[in-house]
Amino acid sequence: MKCVALALVFGASLCIAASPCPDPRLREAAIGGNRIAGAVVLHKKPLKFAEVRLYSSSGEIAWIGKTDKNGWFASAKLAEGNYRIDIQKWGSTVIHLNPEIDRGFMQKPVWALLFTDDVCVADIQIMN
Repeated sequence: MKCVALALVFGASLCIAASPCPDPRLREAAIGGNRIAGAVVLHKKPLKFAEVRLYSSSGEIAWIGKTDKNGWFASAKLAEGNYRIDIQKWGSTVIHLNPEIDRGFMQKPVWALLFTDDVCVADIQIMN
């Protein structure tokens, strides 16, 4: 019984110790295009073969995939809207997919996301 209680206290302290993203602007992302793609990095290493799930704003599964050996993933084409992304061993956040963001550029940008240890999300814009 003592071992179970100790395990529960230790587990709870680990959950409390895990820090959320310190910058509230980096807790979710807004990107253009029609795909959600990115890389997941934990402890300065790519998160290999982790399940990635995208849920539409209605809660339905929009896409399921896995990160590759380099921690990268890319969804199929998606409709404009808000998606909750759940990444195994990383956590979840909201991604706003809005093709209107691409307007005004001379070239259409390609978007990628970086998911890091502290549950921050950074968007990267690559011009073709």
